[in-house]
Amino acid sequence: MEQRIWPTTQGEGVTVAVLDSGVNGAMPEIAGALLPGGDTSGRGTDGRTDFHKTGHGTSMSVLIAGQGGGRTRLVGIAPRSKILPVDVTGGTITTDQLASPLAAGIRFAVDHGAQVINMSLAAPATAGCPSAVMSAIAYAVEHDVVLIAGAGNTGDTDNSAEFPAMCPGVLAVGATDKNSQPWKRTQAQDYVSVAAPGVDIPTTGKNVNYYYPHSDGTSDSAALVSGAAALVRSANPTMPAREVVHRLIATALDVNTPGPDAQTGYGIVRINRAMDPAYRVPAGFPNPPYDRLGEGRNPKSGTPRATAPPPDSSDGASLGLVVLIIVVALVACVLAALIVGRFVRRAAQPRGLTGDGPDVTSDPPHRPTALGPLDPSSRRDPVPPAGFDRSTRPTFEPPREDHPSDE
Repeated sequence: MEQRIWPTTQGEGVTVAVLDSGVNGAMPEIAGALLPGGDTSGRGTDGRTDFHKTGHGTSMSVLIAGQGGGRTRLVGIAPRSKILPVDVTGGTITTDQLASPLAAGIRFAVDHGAQVINMSLAAPATAGCPSAVMSAIAYAVEHDVVLIAGAGNTGDTDNSAEFPAMCPGVLAVGATDKNSQPWKRTQAQDYVSVAAPGVDIPTTGKNVNYYYPHSDGTSDSAALVSGAAALVRSANPTMPAREVVHRLIATALDVNTPGPDAQTGYGIVRINRAMDPAYRVPAGFPNPPYDRLGEGRNPKSGTPRATAPPPDSSDGASLGLVVLIIVVALVACVLAALIVGRFVRRAAQPRGLTGDGPDVTSDPPHRPTALGPLDPSSRRDPVPPAGFDRSTRPTFEPPREDHPSDE
């Protein structure tokens, strides 16, 4: 990050709306990046109060735009971007009540200048993308806003389709582990377009008494990609949202199985390539979130097709060539050397949980709630030594192959 990305931009001039449980405006890690926001949950706040018991919205905001302050010194992906907090859950809303406040939150974010909308939350899409949410997404797309959501955390159980990730126009993000392989709980769905680290991600909680050095889930992955989108938009201020999303997908590092797959999509996001137009997007390369908008779905009804129609033969041939080139390149460079790169610089010694946080003595249930897909820490951590400081450590790095020292 420090050598390849931040010398170009740290997210200046970009506002990322975080649609979640609100954000604690007093947290020094994020306070300097926080704008007055809104509340569509009925709580009547300006978004700068986090109603989730462990601070989900605050956690996601720090991953995006943390500025290195406070006790943790956590630095986000785009530390000079701004966060527009929008409380869409009130901390207690159930999944069957999410559609209406989420749709209103999307519209609020668009109307208040957001260029990127982060939605690290999910609910079962039993009848497809809810019509109100689909209409709001169409509104955001018309206003050139990038929408990003976590794919879901029940891939090892019911693996249900989740909204807003499954909605056309939304970039759905899966989670990978420290070996750049799919996290065991990440959703396996055809709406997943890209992936990002989602295991052992260090982040804060709702106040200074909370720190999660081992947070897991596609919420974290979506937050990291939201920060990546902010960097791409900052470096390319005239680039349309559609192209931003296309570049995040087309420049991703193919992992797992050759070609796109249901857990990681087209691969792990590579920020430096996405933000640099010198990396060309192959002609005909798919852009699934936007391609699905043109497949006959009615934005007002949100009725999805069961499966996407196959691309035409020229696009298929082009994609096949791209996949072949990637496979050959990976074999030539030894696949393991490319995917073993770590994305997270962990704290030298992690901080333990205090306060009235979740019970972490055993694995928590992983059914998404309105605040899913956050998977809290699964173990208690030792207290760090005196002087613990992450002020120079970002929370996300490009794959090892993108580091100058390895080229």
